[in-house]
Amino acid sequence: MKRLLALVLTMGIAFSLLAGCTQNANNGDENGGNTGNKEWKIGLIAAGTFGDNGLNDALKKAAETFTENTGIPVTCVEVNEFNDHEIHARNFGNEGYDMVIMGGTVSEIMSPILEDYPDTHFVLNKGTVDGYDNCTSIQFEEPAAGFIGGAFAVMMSEYLGGPSEVGWIGGQRIADLELCRYCFEAGAAYVGGKATAAYVGDFTDIAKAKELALQMYNGGMMIVQAFAGGAANGVYQAVEGLEEGKYAMGAATGQFELSPDRIIASHIIKTDEYFATVCQQFTEGQLPSGIVKAGLADGATGIRLSPNIGDLVPQEILDAMEEIEQKLISGEIVPPTTEEELANYLAEINA
Repeated sequence: MKRLLALVLTMGIAFSLLAGCTQNANNGDENGGNTGNKEWKIGLIAAGTFGDNGLNDALKKAAETFTENTGIPVTCVEVNEFNDHEIHARNFGNEGYDMVIMGGTVSEIMSPILEDYPDTHFVLNKGTVDGYDNCTSIQFEEPAAGFIGGAFAVMMSEYLGGPSEVGWIGGQRIADLELCRYCFEAGAAYVGGKATAAYVGDFTDIAKAKELALQMYNGGMMIVQAFAGGAANGVYQAVEGLEEGKYAMGAATGQFELSPDRIIASHIIKTDEYFATVCQQFTEGQLPSGIVKAGLADGATGIRLSPNIGDLVPQEILDAMEEIEQKLISGEIVPPTTEEELANYLAEINA
């Protein structure tokens, strides 16, 4: 009863915070949200704030692209507290929204929400929920991209005349980042190198990220992978102040604009493109329920070279990356996804 009262009291406040990610595009019909006789209501709940140069901005870009293409607006809301995810999900359900995209790790709280709002379709980024007609869980197969990233970093460092050791800086020690770290370290080892990892402690401390990066670069490393949300700017600031020939690797949708001359490649998840397509599929009645996997084979994840300095990468490294990618797709290479699996993998590689 207390939870219900809290939800009711919060509803008016919560929706006062909502703002459209986009303005109605001119290429839709005059009502801006209609396709045929249907006026679509689509919402997006971001886990955190926009302006993170990471997942939230990628989801926002997806919403903007969808609106530009269809004229259907997407209503966006930012949340900072985990419990607010449920509040906003229920608010959208009560308002009769057709689809709600949720950007956080919210699978554990979804069952009662899905049962209470059967007419609202929820799409969960990195979700694990299965068995509900009104839920689609998108699972990006990130291990393969992390593995290729580690291999690329070592090969490129050696090509530049540097050591076989590369760096990896994460934001916070959470499951998603640990998974990426395991795979990056495994990929580095696969080509005879080593990856050293460090965590900032959060996703906002730019100064701490810069400090960690400088320790790595000044210790002789040529390439450091940043996987730290907004704090990644510290890594880019660090490398920009050093001599030429030292580079960073970005994440999310590339981040190349943050350091055009120093981010040589990025571990990317095409969240922006993929979720724009998800919105399109939903309005066309083509979006499946259940768990949907997206990975290397369909181009949803991988390594993207810089549009500015990517031509520094020699053909032999490109060929090696293609070979590794094909082995990952075929299952010949299976990246470790736990600390124990990583330890076993490294022991086998170094035997």
